[in-house]
This record gives sequence, structure tokens and C-alpha cells, in this order.
Amino acid sequence: MKRDTRSAYRARAAATERSIDQAKAEVKAAEEAEQAEWAAAHAERTKPVPFTREQLQAARAIRTAYGWHRVIRVNTTTVTVNGDFGDYRVPEKNILEARA
Repeated sequence: MKRDTRSAYRARAAATERSIDQAKAEVKAAEEAEQAEWAAAHAERTKPVPFTREQLQAARAIRTAYGWHRVIRVNTTTVTVNGDFGDYRVPEKNILEARA
């Protein structure tokens, strides 16, 4: 009789473990789907827009991932901007928006 009780206990414990593992897998899949959705939205929101040389030269301000900056000079591949701690260059590929 004890042998049957032990095997029944083990069977219930194994079934409980399987249900817990299944629930963990479902939660993990939902979190990964939410993370992928957030990453896609972030990539769409922060993707760089190709600007022409005329648009950049006419721009008075540009927006990067760090915020808006006042344009000082447009170079061949970068734009020199006035930052909080002095002037620095921003590559054209990092410019998200330009305003004249």
C-alpha cells in the first residue's frame, strides 16, 4: 500500500511541475512578444531619415536621440551642433529630424 501511495504522490508532484513549467513558458512567451512589439515601435520611432544637403544647410535645429540641438555648421558627413558642454559633431545617420 505504501508503494502505491508514493507513486501516486510522485505522479501528482510531476503533474504539478509540468503545469508550473507550462505556465512559466506561457508567461515568458507573452513577455517576449511584448518586448518585440516595443522594440519594433522604438525602431520605427527613432529610425533616421535621409536628409539632402540643402535641407541640412537650411536647418537651424536638428533632433538626435539626445534631443534638439542648434546647428552651427554643416560638414560633409557630419553636422556641428551647439551642445550643453561645448560644440560637437553629429553624424548625418544619427539625425532624426531637421527644422528650418
